[in-house]
Amino acid sequence: MTRSSLDVLRDRLTDRDIALLRDVDRFRLLTTRQIQRLHFDHAHPTPLASARSCNRTLARLRDLSVLRALQRRIGGARSGSAGFVWYIGPAGDRVLQALSAGAPKGRRNYREPSRHFTEHTLAVADLAIQAIEAGRRGEFEVLDLRTEPGSWQQSLSRFGITQTLKPDLLLVTASGEYEHHWFVEADLDSEHLPVIMRQCAAYESFRATGRYQAQNGLFPAVLWVTPAPARAAAIRAAVAATAALDPALFRACAAGEYLAVVTGRAPEGG
Repeated sequence: MTRSSLDVLRDRLTDRDIALLRDVDRFRLLTTRQIQRLHFDHAHPTPLASARSCNRTLARLRDLSVLRALQRRIGGARSGSAGFVWYIGPAGDRVLQALSAGAPKGRRNYREPSRHFTEHTLAVADLAIQAIEAGRRGEFEVLDLRTEPGSWQQSLSRFGITQTLKPDLLLVTASGEYEHHWFVEADLDSEHLPVIMRQCAAYESFRATGRYQAQNGLFPAVLWVTPAPARAAAIRAAVAATAALDPALFRACAAGEYLAVVTGRAPEGG
């Protein structure tokens, strides 16, 4: 793509188009419905008007090659346009790099991702979108919201080796005079509990460095969001049974309880 053709393309994109592209870039993958929730629902009087505007916009951005859709759809082929999963296309990549003040990124890998990667990425995005929607409703103020790799935390081990903790989501909210910090993990019930406990141990190790506390004055609660209450209960029981873990640091809830937990309306998982 030449500089002149890139300039022409940028001129054809609205401010909302650019914001939409940046969100797809930030979350890596988004469904049609997730994009609608982020950029259209709050700007239209009815769900039908929102859906129509969203579908028209996505079709136009696909025609411009700034967005592409995965071959696999959520809900199968019969789901129609609502089942599309979107990612940044080559032209969109060039536009975002041109708009970025940072160093150019390497070219993206456009291979179809695995089902697990897709499902997990969309689950993390949904947790972030729920927080954004709650902020719009005035349930709390979203002070910070970062997905991978922006959520990653680096520290040095006692041997001087750089360690990287990789939370799915870093969420900081404010209600009144209080700030609430969360490391959020989207659990799909696809990992054995010992794997979950090893990740919990990594959080304990990072807390022991004091790095986050030095910068923020506190350490986030670690929240595992699971498909069902039984899985959340199993994680809580495993944490309680592991001597090296502090149960007060870790929480677990079913997906339907997530907002109630982060807003403080209900304890996690009952």
